[in-house]
Amino acid sequence: MRQSLLAAAAILSGLISAGSIEAWAATDPLAEGAKSYQRADYKGALAAWQPLAVQGNPVAQNNLGVMYLDGKGVPQNMSEAVRYLSLAAAAGSSLGQNNLGGLYREGKGVPRDYVLAARWFTAAAGQGNAAAMYNLGLMYELGQGMKAEPFHAYMWYALAAETNTVPNAAAHREALWGRMTAAAQKQARDLTAACKSKAYKGCV
Repeated sequence: MRQSLLAAAAILSGLISAGSIEAWAATDPLAEGAKSYQRADYKGALAAWQPLAVQGNPVAQNNLGVMYLDGKGVPQNMSEAVRYLSLAAAAGSSLGQNNLGGLYREGKGVPRDYVLAARWFTAAAGQGNAAAMYNLGLMYELGQGMKAEPFHAYMWYALAAETNTVPNAAAHREALWGRMTAAAQKQARDLTAACKSKAYKGCV
């Protein structure tokens, strides 16, 4: 999903890749499914991931949710997308948590609910998910489900930008920085350092 500085949309974490560091990635069918998906062999990816998803593998559940969301290898089906992403999120997958948060933020397949979106983004960000950090930054900046608050918005943008994996995170961080006084800049920088020192836990 694309986003701009003026009209920003939540970004999804996407699918697990063959090189993902999540614990489940060591399972061969997950890696094989990722290779198939990268080759646009969506039927092959489905064949690898669907049995794992049925068995309760949260990464495979996330991946199936994204496939149903995008209609790749399966007919597009928002109900199935929500079901699989909800299972993945509840099982603790940061990918599933961020992606489910994105659905609630955008009101896709579920009623729009900024509070639930923020809750899932927070869970994912606490695991180091950079896309969720960026999404929390957006919500703090725009006051979605919470009071607009630039210090936490800057903090999450800065943490996401450090990963160099999230488009626009650095631009949002710099835009906020430019609107802050020197005292506010120090507060935002200190907040960012404190969150990082806590491994992203309890930073909201």
